[in-house]
Amino acid sequence: PGVFDSLTQLTGLDLNRNQLQALPTGMFDRLGNLKELRLYSNQLTALPVGVFDKLAQLTDLGLNGNQLKSIPRGAFDNLKSLTHIWLLNNPWDCECSDILYLKNWLVQHASIVNPGHGGVDNVKCSGTNTPVRAVTEASTSPSKCP
Repeated sequence: PGVFDSLTQLTGLDLNRNQLQALPTGMFDRLGNLKELRLYSNQLTALPVGVFDKLAQLTDLGLNGNQLKSIPRGAFDNLKSLTHIWLLNNPWDCECSDILYLKNWLVQHASIVNPGHGGVDNVKCSGTNTPVRAVTEASTSPSKCP
């Protein structure tokens, strides 16, 4: 069983600054009432597919200050209540075509990205420092993915 499985009424979870390098699959699946999830300033390099799928009530998600290079396709699709998301200060890989899900999501949800921290244009590509939302399909390639 997951460490948080019995906390079904939990509305806020602050895991920032814990040197987390990975999140177990299903870690948040029993936390359907969660409204705020803070994972910033860790060392997350990737997110498991479906990690946020059961968090339909989530309003605030902090993923800034990690080592994320891309977001799994569909990772944010069930976050229908989201009003704030922080994604700045991650080394986004804008050469790999996996970035296109995040790029398209950012364009559609620009108003809720990085409030108070530079907005949607402060989600920047590693190396070039250009905004992820400006990435084009032609500028990416599956062959450049790890």
